[in-house]
Amino acid sequence: MDEVEKKVVDLIAEVLVDVNKENIEPGSKIVEDLGAESLDIYDMIALLEDEFGLEIKDEDVEKIQTVRDVANFIKAARAAS
Repeated sequence: MDEVEKKVVDLIAEVLVDVNKENIEPGSKIVEDLGAESLDIYDMIALLEDEFGLEIKDEDVEKIQTVRDVANFIKAARAAS
């Protein structure tokens, strides 16, 4: 796991307090595997936006399924700016 993935895992674990951080893998599906609900997703998005200084649009959120997808989105957004 690279630094971005590690930070994403930390932030997801902060929101999903019932999920053991050690069980969050890059391939973990945020809704199916980790049990995130819509409010959890919005909390995660807000934390990610604050942490990484970017904006995540609703249409981008719909494409993000796994922890790795989140990390890849952040890396791509950073590279584009």
